[in-house]
Amino acid sequence: MDKRRLKGGQNWDFEIKRALQRATIIVVFLSANSVDRRGYAQREIKAALDQARDKLIDDIYLIPVMLDEGVQIPSELNRIQVIKPEDGDQMQATSDAISTQLERLGAETARIQGEAELRWTITTHKDQWDGLPGYDSSYQIPRFHSETYPHVGDITEVVRGWMVGQIMDQRKVKFDQLSDHLNFGQGRYRRQNSWEASCSEPKVKERVVTIAYTVWWYGAGAAHPNFGFQTFAFTLDPVTQIMRLQDIFSDAYAALAIIQTEVRKHLLSLSFDGMTSDGEPLKLLQHEVHSGTETWDDLQTFIFGDEGIEFQFGSYHVAPYAFGPQSASVAYDSVARLMRPHFACALGIEHLQYDHRPWQFPLNEKVAGEEDIREIEGASIEPGE
Repeated sequence: MDKRRLKGGQNWDFEIKRALQRATIIVVFLSANSVDRRGYAQREIKAALDQARDKLIDDIYLIPVMLDEGVQIPSELNRIQVIKPEDGDQMQATSDAISTQLERLGAETARIQGEAELRWTITTHKDQWDGLPGYDSSYQIPRFHSETYPHVGDITEVVRGWMVGQIMDQRKVKFDQLSDHLNFGQGRYRRQNSWEASCSEPKVKERVVTIAYTVWWYGAGAAHPNFGFQTFAFTLDPVTQIMRLQDIFSDAYAALAIIQTEVRKHLLSLSFDGMTSDGEPLKLLQHEVHSGTETWDDLQTFIFGDEGIEFQFGSYHVAPYAFGPQSASVAYDSVARLMRPHFACALGIEHLQYDHRPWQFPLNEKVAGEEDIREIEGASIEPGE
């Protein structure tokens, strides 16, 4: 609860958004006061619903609890079962819902680990120091074990090495002290840098594992926090790191053109709350999306998902800060034929390399951009042509 956990001087907007992103389950308490009041409570509900979009349809993720009888339920929650006073013991009903989801998540994790013949636990580490500025750092490390893949422990060491390097950078503030705008009369949270790397459950796709982090940071005295993403991808047999996404393709030039087209098309199709001065829905700006997806370096935070490669974009990458994080996915069948065979096999999609759809035939090396790709996609190409 913010009343108990937030300390004097902390950036409450940053902390609440971070907590929503990390939460396994969110309970929304609805009272006459909270529903009638226009303000941050409404935005928190919307933020929670945005997180819920990434969950399975039958996941129990957001649990609304009505504290007062006759409260008007916000329209955003119309499709979610609300625990009401007339339902009886609300505390027990809420506890049952939470327990059901936690048991399901535990069983699902156990199933995934069993099928992958790969086990992991996630530990949290902290480092802090009080100064002008000080720092407060926190990060999570997944530790892997497997009887099938004997070198899988090396994955932990690679991830841990990156984290330790980041923490060492935080410690450098000790060499730059006695700031003109910071002093020990201020609350600690106003005079310290905050950095946190929060790990989601590792994603296993056949014999490839991806570890995705949301990284939050806030500089002492800054106007607002920032966030970004860091991902690590590894093959399991043998255990190797996929350092760059382009390394999995035999024709990286053509693969980049396809990925750019798909990612840009998705991002530019999104609409956001609010209207422009011309009465049009708010959308991402084309030049920002294009500049943020211009090279392979812009596409290095990726996850090998069940159906495709998922890309993540943090603060200012493809959109203004207020629009929040963005993501886009490129289906495997769009790029499988351009992959190196051993990567396609490791991902379990080698069959897509022989799926003779017109847009999946090898592209001419002269293809340079979106217009060429559209032209090929729109053409009628028969096998052998």
